[in-house]
Amino acid sequence: MPQGETFWNPYRLIPVKENIERCAPWTDERFRGNSGMIQCTIENLTPLFIGWRPSGSHHPPLQRDGKQIIPGSSLKGMLRSLAETVGGGCFVVKDNGNRIPDNLNTCKQVTQLCIACRMFGAMERGANARVHKGKVSIGDALITETKLSIKSLPVLLSNNGVRHEPFYRSEKSGKLDWKSRKLYFHQPKHTASTTAIPQEIQSRAWNIDAMLPGHHFDVDIQFTSLTDQELGLLLYIIHLEEQVHVRVGENISLKGPMRHKIGNAKPVGMGSCHIRLKRLTYLAPPARRFASMTPAENQVFENDALKNEILKKTGSFRTDQSPTMIALRKMMVWDENDPRGFHYPDYTWFKDTAHNTTVLKSL
Repeated sequence: MPQGETFWNPYRLIPVKENIERCAPWTDERFRGNSGMIQCTIENLTPLFIGWRPSGSHHPPLQRDGKQIIPGSSLKGMLRSLAETVGGGCFVVKDNGNRIPDNLNTCKQVTQLCIACRMFGAMERGANARVHKGKVSIGDALITETKLSIKSLPVLLSNNGVRHEPFYRSEKSGKLDWKSRKLYFHQPKHTASTTAIPQEIQSRAWNIDAMLPGHHFDVDIQFTSLTDQELGLLLYIIHLEEQVHVRVGENISLKGPMRHKIGNAKPVGMGSCHIRLKRLTYLAPPARRFASMTPAENQVFENDALKNEILKKTGSFRTDQSPTMIALRKMMVWDENDPRGFHYPDYTWFKDTAHNTTVLKSL
């Protein structure tokens, strides 16, 4: 929240891990590492909208064969961003002004990639550019319900262009050093609504058909030739943590599971989701799959065995107490009793010269 105010900005910038380790990725032609599939279900906790933008003010949800979907590209982008944050990855999307520090900037060679680029793919720039296709493949998430609960909600899917530089300064340096990543808070109060739009800009709102909480989507995630570290990171960014206890600001205590945010209109409280892992399958070692006439048995984890496997593989991330992970837990905790109100300062706030140097309170 801005200092001196009671409301909270919907977003926060959290510090990045500045030590990026780059190396050549394991590729699948040598049949090494961990390969398999993760089967998941996604449940939305607040209104969910992933749509396309036709002309006019009405925005329908994205569909395939008449059914709502969460595109695999949306899921991959969300998970990649988390992998960059948790695993210590590069800024794959370049800032227009090239202000990102060189050590954090996009990986330049496919033989020297950060962990996120090794997992999700990378492309060199310039003539004779090479491509690493990545080792994680995510399909579209398909809705399981036939009867949907839809509500038309007015939202702003684009901002008004106000950039208040003090809000983007790093807490560590007190400067605009571009060593942070932007995330949005959950807003549990908005399970059937969105943040109100100020009267003066309501004419710019779009009406979207959002799915109310309680819908489910099934999705498969395939992985090939992951190192143990990469597999642990993949499981962590999908499963996250089931119980965290954080203190936000000066005196707000929050506890609950960590949850994802997917889709459009995150600043007004939409897109909070719970991803549940239902089944983890490890493919049998290549020597048994391809060098024997007898069928090789894959290793399958479900229920309690799956929970134990996740805990075992993700231990180093769950115990990470770096500034990045402390801040991430504060951003992603889902506490249904969260007392905060979220919205941006209005136009008059920004126009008031008394706020020219106002920064956000400490997270």
